[in-house]
Amino acid sequence: MKINTITVCLIALFIFASCSADRIDLFEQIEQKYELRLGVAAVNLTTGEEVYYNADSLFSTASLIKTPVMVELYRQYELGLLDPMQEIAIDTTNIYPGSGILQHLTIPNTIALHDAAILMIILSDNTATNLVFDQLGPYHQARLDAVNTMMQSLGLPNIEMINKPFGFDTRKDTPFARRYGIGASSPRGMMLLMQMLARGEVVSPDASSEIIEIHKNQNYTELVPQYLPVYEDTLSFAHKTGAISRARCDAGLIISPRDTIAYAIMVDQVDDPRWAPDHKGNIAVSEAGKVMYDRLRRKN
Repeated sequence: MKINTITVCLIALFIFASCSADRIDLFEQIEQKYELRLGVAAVNLTTGEEVYYNADSLFSTASLIKTPVMVELYRQYELGLLDPMQEIAIDTTNIYPGSGILQHLTIPNTIALHDAAILMIILSDNTATNLVFDQLGPYHQARLDAVNTMMQSLGLPNIEMINKPFGFDTRKDTPFARRYGIGASSPRGMMLLMQMLARGEVVSPDASSEIIEIHKNQNYTELVPQYLPVYEDTLSFAHKTGAISRARCDAGLIISPRDTIAYAIMVDQVDDPRWAPDHKGNIAVSEAGKVMYDRLRRKN
């Protein structure tokens, strides 16, 4: 009987190890297939199941850092330091290139602070981002410190805003800044931020809920949602993406009637200079998202 018990335990351990290796190999295969570096962190908030792969390695956030900017903005709303309806002037001195719509509209103009914050997330508008960021403190370093201190207060010290988008006059010229651009994070750090939002633990339950609702209107859905069964599984997403030439990332919540998954998937070292839907980084994040979702989704 003792021998049979040991044999059964060894077989079970072998099967578990084999299954775990197969799951890890799928992420390794994506790395090898697209010749890049991949990081994944995800948790099913309903079942407690988790998936991690290079989860504690640092990656460039690109525009994903705009979610921490919004978190700090809501903290200042809550304290009465900023008014969401405050009008901000837009002119030739504060227009920035890259993603977004404000750069293409008539100037001079004005926009409500909160409307700028919405554009910062749903269109990743760089002009809107810097309009918001410039309200967070009296000078550039104080604004960076405000965002980063807020992340530290949440227990997320490896989420760091380094520069503002296209802020050439304030850009840091350090090895760390040259490596990561406007922001750095681990996949685990960004996933934990999304988990805290889902649990109403960021600033306040109402603030967390509002931030999630804004992220549900994301216009860029070509990364994690791309290969998921959106209609079959009745999925919705609250998420933010980021993209620079050699990196792509997506972090957020996958919400269904059965469960909610908090996730962050990040890639860098991508050798593909194109800005195209089939960019290697885009496809790698999409494929990793499918692996992650298939592993974590609640089956019934």
